[in-house]
Amino acid sequence: MLKDRAIVNKKMRCGNSAVKNKGGYRAHARFGSIGDNTNALCCYLEMNKECKMYFGSISGGSAYKFGLFQKKDTGIWTTGSPQKPQELTEEEALTLGKEIRDALVRGVHIIRNADLDSIEAYEKLDEDLKIGLGEQIYNWSWVHKYFSIICNEKLSGFHSADWQLHVLRALRIKPSERYYVRSGQIAMVQNYLGWGYREFFDAFIERIGEPKQFVRLGSSDEKKNYAAEWAKRGIVAIGWPDLGDLSEYVTGESIDRKLLQDKLKELYYPNDERTASRKAGEIARFYRCNSNTIFVMMEGEQLLALADGVGNNYYDSDEEMANQRAATWKFVFSAGEKMPEKAEGRLTTCYQLGNEENLLFLYDRYYYGEDLGNCFSYEDKDKKRTTEHPPIRYCTGYQSEFERNRIIFGAPGTGKSYTLNEEKDKLLGKENNDDYERVTFHPDYSYANFVGTYKPVPCKDSSGKDSITYEYVPGPFMRAYVKALNRGRSECVKPFLLIIEEINRANVAAVFGDIFQLLDRNDFNISEYPIQATEDMKKFLAKPEQLGGKPEDYSQLSIPDNMFIWATMNSADQGVFPMDTAFKRRWDFTYLGINESEKDLIGKTVVLGSGNTIQRVEWNKLRRAINDFLAKEKINEDKQLGPYFISRKIVVPLEGKEIERDKFIRTFKNKVIMYLFEDAAKQKRSKLFEGCFDNSNRYSEICREFDDKGIGIFHHDIQIATEPEDLGFESDEE
Repeated sequence: MLKDRAIVNKKMRCGNSAVKNKGGYRAHARFGSIGDNTNALCCYLEMNKECKMYFGSISGGSAYKFGLFQKKDTGIWTTGSPQKPQELTEEEALTLGKEIRDALVRGVHIIRNADLDSIEAYEKLDEDLKIGLGEQIYNWSWVHKYFSIICNEKLSGFHSADWQLHVLRALRIKPSERYYVRSGQIAMVQNYLGWGYREFFDAFIERIGEPKQFVRLGSSDEKKNYAAEWAKRGIVAIGWPDLGDLSEYVTGESIDRKLLQDKLKELYYPNDERTASRKAGEIARFYRCNSNTIFVMMEGEQLLALADGVGNNYYDSDEEMANQRAATWKFVFSAGEKMPEKAEGRLTTCYQLGNEENLLFLYDRYYYGEDLGNCFSYEDKDKKRTTEHPPIRYCTGYQSEFERNRIIFGAPGTGKSYTLNEEKDKLLGKENNDDYERVTFHPDYSYANFVGTYKPVPCKDSSGKDSITYEYVPGPFMRAYVKALNRGRSECVKPFLLIIEEINRANVAAVFGDIFQLLDRNDFNISEYPIQATEDMKKFLAKPEQLGGKPEDYSQLSIPDNMFIWATMNSADQGVFPMDTAFKRRWDFTYLGINESEKDLIGKTVVLGSGNTIQRVEWNKLRRAINDFLAKEKINEDKQLGPYFISRKIVVPLEGKEIERDKFIRTFKNKVIMYLFEDAAKQKRSKLFEGCFDNSNRYSEICREFDDKGIGIFHHDIQIATEPEDLGFESDEE
């Protein structure tokens, strides 16, 4: 018990363990947000990438989910809920923090001492934890995650109820109504397989995918049944055509149900407020459906089919069922078949099913049922042609060891572009030149260049004469976006990579604009927060040669999981634009150290100087010696010389170890001396170029003396550390 308390104390401590004020030192911050809280327990459980990968995610929601937190802007300790926040003094926060800490320790003790070999044992555990921790703390997902890390053989890494229910239903196991029992049900499966959480999750997500919502959808109105027509056209739809496009009722990030209700009452139910309210909810449900929605197509109580691969909502004013979505119909039910609880959702248009017997039945048919084929008969020809394009998939399930958003940074010459190019080949294959696009940012680069804009383009007028028209011209981002989505449509999903060189040489906040929001990806590597597409974008994406379909299909933009964005950054460059914290946190940064890629340079030498000063010098030793001097002079590492500040093709000869003298000398003067003189050592010239005596402030004289003296132009510490080999040549005078 004491050991557990010490572990909890260590992790729950904030990065700055104590803060001095007029009253002395306040107590250790346990759930603090002030200062570096990277290793605080709550932050670690939610934000640490390895912790999320191997022990499951608790992302989402607000800081209230932790039961206690410190507001970053005010430093005030807070508990309660977003609806009923409660501010605490430091003493009150400390008391509550200790209560939570002690509850964690008690919980670990209860779990460790429980013999969990049956559902009944897990039911007792659930009850013991509820009593021992209190019902509120016991229900927190982060508390469950903490327990599952310490007792990972007894609890699973699925911490949300939605995921627990999804996993068990997909495995044909009836979920318990109790939180820790469901966790135990999954843990017993993992133990049977001999798999840890990550192995189990990877296999599950590849075969099953994310949590699903089964939504009952009626297929008829007072006039006719539309099922056969919809199945052949590959769509689902709802009525109320006079409402117009449902996207017109969206405010912020969601549909405004009250606005929809008022319009329904005005147009369809003038004397029935209750029905208008209920139908507004059903219509809003249809609009909110996404790629993880499975429509249960029904006629009354009769099951017709399941429909997945759901596309975005679009409006067709020529149709009675005007708000439509693309969908793929699957005929997994026999004629006249009904759900176990057949009355659920009866007399509704669009209703999310929640009865457990029904959901187990539907999960079984969706994942394991046989498609019996379309049994509808078609008497009339379709009014519309079935779409030629498969549905768009943002979550393709594509797996990769690489992060989707990456920035490789380091000092000049550390091999950032070279490393990125090598890893590009690992991601795409060496011979694949069609699955990536490269762009270089510069100070004048803009959103219009990067994403796209209307531009004048040449064309022919009706008489055949040259003319000018305006149309939307995509930039690198939009081209990459289209290619990634098209590659995600096939059964063999392929990635697409957008490479940005020198990302910080442009004002990234202006270049990315609202696209910046899409970089925030969820646990499945798709954009967590979609953005609204402009009318220009929607029309462009709907072109047959792009994604096809209707402009309304692309009302929102989300980056798919098979789209990778990699960039290089050299923070030592002058005139670069700073990146704000919000932008940085959406990227995975990989730092290339100053000496990480030097192995190919070891032993590669060049002859420098002339006459009495002629010497054989190893470039890598000279580079290291210069860097050591710069470091002693308090010049940051990002200003120092990477192994390939001079091009690899010069300093790594194809044969032997001898670097071609003339090329090296020319490049050294034009690149290395110039960089040191004008940038890295501008304030240290006289000391760095000590061997040039009175000429250390004249670039041309330093270069001239380098021809004669070689490394003799530098400070004596650099000359000694380079360990040159004196070739013993005598001058012509001698």
